Amino acid sequence: MADETTPQAAPPQKSFADKLQSINKATIYAVLFAVTSIPLFFPMQVPNEPEKATIDLYNKVMSIPPGSTVLMASDWTNSTRGESAGQFKALLRIFMRKGIKTAIYTSADPQAPKVARDTLRTLNEERRTKGEKPYEEWNDWVSLGFFPAAEGTAVSIGTDVRKAFAGKTARDPSGNQRDVFESPVLANINKVSDFPMLIVLTASNTSNITIERLNGKVPLGMMVTGVMGPETQVYYDSRQLFGLSKGLKGVYDLEILMDQGADTKYGKIPAGFPGAVNRDQGSLYYPTLHFAVALMIIAVIIGNVGMFVSRRRTR
Repeated sequence: MADETTPQAAPPQKSFADKLQSINKATIYAVLFAVTSIPLFFPMQVPNEPEKATIDLYNKVMSIPPGSTVLMASDWTNSTRGESAGQFKALLRIFMRKGIKTAIYTSADPQAPKVARDTLRTLNEERRTKGEKPYEEWNDWVSLGFFPAAEGTAVSIGTDVRKAFAGKTARDPSGNQRDVFESPVLANINKVSDFPMLIVLTASNTSNITIERLNGKVPLGMMVTGVMGPETQVYYDSRQLFGLSKGLKGVYDLEILMDQGADTKYGKIPAGFPGAVNRDQGSLYYPTLHFAVALMIIAVIIGNVGMFVSRRRTR
């Protein structure tokens, strides 16, 4: 007698709605990688209206007389380099081209001074490639190092800036370590109001601490990450800040203003440095951000369409 075998049932076919809701994660990541890579290989310009806060920051920085010294709190590290490095580069390119000196300190992270120094090295390599004079340590900028207590440091700067940075040294062109107040950067600085401005470039709450302790003692500008933008905007709106750059949008605004200027509802802003290297991380990453957000919106729509169709089918 022949054995009888029972045929196995074929697996149920997924409906179109089920397929929409069960796209493989690897596929999603592959699409994300491909889509966000497009602007990196094919540079493009996003239609853009610079924000008033960024325009005010740019105009104020561009108005500083050559030879002046700006105090900068460089309170960022590589964890926010996507936004912060672009802000730092844009600001330093303006200082370098206008002959503005910079004294840099940090009270946020002990890694920050090295990150700033490495970025300055990259900018100087760019200048050498273009046959331009490097931005020299001692003559053009000094690093004042890391101060672990942000509140105490801000109070000390506002009270007696020479005492706040007492004992700090920098390397002069001959290789000797000397007191920073002997350098051309700080030789004429006796109090915090001698600086035309203090710019805080931060990814932490040192922005709030600086405003609390130094507001009214020196003009304050801020360059913050995108997530910090809304809370910092309040200080700009209340005129405690002369200008504000927020995240990638702020970087892109600065690069556009430097490169080609803008005709805005706040007035026509002439190009700061046409023909120079102005486009950098903002011009690369801001379009990429748009592609990523567009993909996220499409994914949400696909998921909701799949859920809607599936519910209609099961009724």
